[in-house]
Amino acid sequence: MNTEKNKKIWLKKCEETLRMGGRSEVTIRNYIFIIKKFLNCYEDTIKISKLTIADLTKHFKKYFLDKNKSASTYNTNLAAIRYFYLVCFDRNISKTLLPTSKIRKRYPTIISKEQFLTIVNKEENLKHKCWLLLSFCCGLRICEVATLRVENINYKEHKLKVLGKGNKERFTILPDIVIKYLRLYYKNQKFIHKTGYMFIGNSNKPHIDPRRVGNYFTGLKKDYQLPKEITEHSLRHSFATYYLMNGGDLLTLKSMMGHKSLASTSIYIHMSNDFNNLKGIDYAK
Repeated sequence: MNTEKNKKIWLKKCEETLRMGGRSEVTIRNYIFIIKKFLNCYEDTIKISKLTIADLTKHFKKYFLDKNKSASTYNTNLAAIRYFYLVCFDRNISKTLLPTSKIRKRYPTIISKEQFLTIVNKEENLKHKCWLLLSFCCGLRICEVATLRVENINYKEHKLKVLGKGNKERFTILPDIVIKYLRLYYKNQKFIHKTGYMFIGNSNKPHIDPRRVGNYFTGLKKDYQLPKEITEHSLRHSFATYYLMNGGDLLTLKSMMGHKSLASTSIYIHMSNDFNNLKGIDYAK
């Protein structure tokens, strides 16, 4: 067997195993991309199968630590390579000898309501306007916007069924403003009825690639000169923060965000506090 054939077999095995495990398309795409990039660093497949912990440590030092890559990037790549060795060679890479990196916990960045309204009101493309509203008003992730199904939109009860991480279903709110523009967009589309997805893809794909949503927002950042900390995911963080600011309860928010743990949702408590009006403090004294 030649080298390239071996690599294709390994990649296929990893992809099939990820699918059997019910991993999301985003996870599958990211893992396969990382593993493929790793394999391309070596010409000899026999060498790949026999790389030692010391060899792998040198690899991660060269491509990540020496290049000052972020802890999250390092950890994601390490997880994918660990998965590759486990699936293809039934080999566990020691977490002690090749550890993950501790990530500094940062508060999410949000966008102001005024800034969001400026952006969404100036947006002339109806599809793009829907993407913005679904993220900011419903708390959807990029992949959840891209895979939104028409049948999951409940106009009467103002709720939206979402298929989130790990194929877990949840419900979130559907405000009138979102309903308005989803209806307008739906009326102007001819092929939605055939695919079942609100935003259909190109090249016979049933729905758009999530990267198109992300790329659109990257363009917005340049147009409006938004801070580098602001990302498309900041719209989801903004949804959660403003929900609590307006008196929403934490358990409902946990459910709408699709969080496994209440600890993940609790971070928005700190972000939504108005320190000028905290009970128990009288600044006049």
